[in-house]
Amino acid sequence: MPSPSPSKDPDMASRPLPRRVIATAIATVAAAPGAALAIAAVAFASAASTSTAFAQAAEGPTFTAEQVERGREAYTHNCQDCHGSTLDNGEFGGPPLKGGYFRNHWGAGSVADLTGYAKALMPPDRPGRLSEQTYTDLVAFLLSSNGYEPGGTELPSDTAAQQKMSLKK
Repeated sequence: MPSPSPSKDPDMASRPLPRRVIATAIATVAAAPGAALAIAAVAFASAASTSTAFAQAAEGPTFTAEQVERGREAYTHNCQDCHGSTLDNGEFGGPPLKGGYFRNHWGAGSVADLTGYAKALMPPDRPGRLSEQTYTDLVAFLLSSNGYEPGGTELPSDTAAQQKMSLKK
């Protein structure tokens, strides 16, 4: 019996991100040489260098139900083709954005790590081109889809504030 497809099994073991990052960077360079690679490399390095020490001594994420709804709408327009209508059934092989796969990749970090990655590399055909608020709303939607509860305070778009928000449950 063949093993399940990596993009279809949300509880699969963690696989390294660098291959996907490299592949996405190569695709970005092919589409827009030079500047796209530099922007993606700097943004990814910034997100990757965010210390998990911030997350370990931090509070949980805060976001509102309104942000979740705005994020759901943005997801439908910008992410659904690759990641799917259920965040784990995309046509174009985007990794699952919920469940075990999400926890394995993001559960030990901060909201800033997740947001920084999204800004640096998503959507693959135009990374970094969504508004700050749209990326923030998308992250609120992903958090809600992974069991984090909305509250009365919006998720800030400020990186320093997001670094203080742990994804550890």
